[in-house]
Amino acid sequence: MSDRIICSTVSSGGKRVCFPALKMVKSGKLRSGTGAKLKRWKKGHSSDSNPQTSRFRQAAKSRFFSRPSSKRYTPKSDLTVDALKLHNELQVGPLEISAGARKDTQMEEESDERLSERTSGTFLSGLSDCSNLTFRKVQRFWESNSAAHKEICAVLAAVTEVIRSQGGKETETEYFAALMTTLEVVESEESQAAVAYLLNLVMKRVPAPVLKSKFSDTTKAFMDVMSKQASSDTSSALRWILSCLATLLRKQDVSVWSYPSTLQAYHGLLSFTVHSKPKVRKAAQQGVCSILRGSDFLFTDDALSHHPATVTTAKFCIKEIEQAG
Repeated sequence: MSDRIICSTVSSGGKRVCFPALKMVKSGKLRSGTGAKLKRWKKGHSSDSNPQTSRFRQAAKSRFFSRPSSKRYTPKSDLTVDALKLHNELQVGPLEISAGARKDTQMEEESDERLSERTSGTFLSGLSDCSNLTFRKVQRFWESNSAAHKEICAVLAAVTEVIRSQGGKETETEYFAALMTTLEVVESEESQAAVAYLLNLVMKRVPAPVLKSKFSDTTKAFMDVMSKQASSDTSSALRWILSCLATLLRKQDVSVWSYPSTLQAYHGLLSFTVHSKPKVRKAAQQGVCSILRGSDFLFTDDALSHHPATVTTAKFCIKEIEQAG
């Protein structure tokens, strides 16, 4: 419909005023030229609403039950003797930061306020500018009021400063080596839980050859923590350690499952599936499922029809059901 000009007389002045009328459009019709700008479905594809890209789905699948990405695994291990000694400065205390901070504490003429600012700045430098993307979620914990989050930030900052002081590149292997040795020297449950949480994050990105070569020592360290924390009032460290043990077992070759030590570690994980605390039970149950269905050797060309620990798991479940009546 074309535009029209409507004229009317204003009662107060007697003058005649003209103004354009509104453009009328029929119901269900689009304005001229609008149709070309719209994206229309092709005939027979009106129900296609899923996105063409699936980047986030693939990232979710990569955690369990799928073939591991070859980009994450390098044939050459970065684990060296020097990397295992990165924790030396942590043995004097979990919040020992850097040599620069220690020099500041020896300057008597400097005021307490200036000393506090420098120490805080050094602490934040190991946390805020951590170059490893594995711990980017941890950096947000600094704004939290939770004591557990503060402890995680403190441990991460300390470990990062130690790695830098040794000339490290802040790789997952270096963090794994430093955190594993730190797990053996910390005594408080809060610090142990913080180290276990960071290990749970980084072990998912550590190259498989490293986890295979350090399987015996790592399993022993985890089993020691599990035995100490089994009857503890807090369950934070225990549930993260269970998750770490499951990740470690998932990365082993099928031949390792014929060793009694491997089955002993797996039975330790199984025993916590009936723990009295819900979070511990959930962590153990998820770990068992990830091992039975998501171990790396199950996705090879000559993969077995079932996991070697399937029979052991079935016997354990039957025994628990019978004992429960």
